[in-house]
Amino acid sequence: MFNPQIIQKIAHTHKKKFQKLYEIEKILNARLVGMEDAIRALILSVASGEALVFIGPPGTAKSRLIRDFCSIIGLIDPNNRMSQTNDDYFEYLLTPFTEPGELFGFYDISELNRSYKLKRLDKGVLQKAKVIYLDEVFNASSAILNSLLSILNEGIFHDRGERVQLDWKCLFAATNQPPETTELEAVFDRFILRCYIDNVPAHPGDLGNLIHAGWNETYGHHSGAKEFSSILRELDQFRNNLGEMTDNKELVPDQNAPVFANLAQFVSQLRDRGLSQMSNRRLVKLSYIMLINRVYRAIINNEEGELKIDKEELMLIPRFFLDRQDEESVRKLERLVRNMSF
Repeated sequence: MFNPQIIQKIAHTHKKKFQKLYEIEKILNARLVGMEDAIRALILSVASGEALVFIGPPGTAKSRLIRDFCSIIGLIDPNNRMSQTNDDYFEYLLTPFTEPGELFGFYDISELNRSYKLKRLDKGVLQKAKVIYLDEVFNASSAILNSLLSILNEGIFHDRGERVQLDWKCLFAATNQPPETTELEAVFDRFILRCYIDNVPAHPGDLGNLIHAGWNETYGHHSGAKEFSSILRELDQFRNNLGEMTDNKELVPDQNAPVFANLAQFVSQLRDRGLSQMSNRRLVKLSYIMLINRVYRAIINNEEGELKIDKEELMLIPRFFLDRQDEESVRKLERLVRNMSF
């Protein structure tokens, strides 16, 4: 799909950035038991700048994971993760009764009385944030969801005819279950990465590990790490570099690459089983996530030489790209990938 030598060059150029990400991943895995997939999904979301939604029942540490990440990089107080004093972090629990002003800022009545102009109060609003977390995102009203469509797709907030350019670097969401109505399909499709989370199995070892780590995480004290405070800016530079390489025709997918035969077979299976429609948008974004995953794997595993996209990248689809979860179908798809030749 991509020139292996170019992937190797990217890995070499941005090694230190991805090593920092790996350190963050290890910290999160030490704090949160049984969430390896969710943590890797978050890491890929942070590296790519693509939106991520966690799907799972209440109490499965969806919010905890996001807040832990934000505390590690210094956006929120590591010992008061409900604190939202930094305009770079925005978090909100959405309900059908949430008003757009709660997210985007209410209008300043004193300014209206003085100048007869509508001006939003902009302290702590979504538009200013670098990291956005929307809990129970699909409960939002149609007015908010319509605004989210352009925010997710273009990074634009349409405010009474004015196009406001947002500068968010990470957009996370959580929901207890995937949307079931057609009205929500467009919003769901824009969450490129999806990760299903469940409670740990009722086995003695799993429960012991959960409570041991969960006790320290819930009742212990943590400190921030200054060495990670610049990670969002550094990853922004990484993505800009990918854009420059694309403009220079250095980083271009090979449309005749053999991997597309495997991908086509896999996507057909997904659609036939009703697991994911894999829209055109999501297929293009998939190639981007595959590239980033390959670079990340090379760096954390200290791989040298030419780096090819292989079955590990196709495995991202059942892990993070499904519309719905079906364990039996997922196992069959994983076996299909393992038996493919690359």
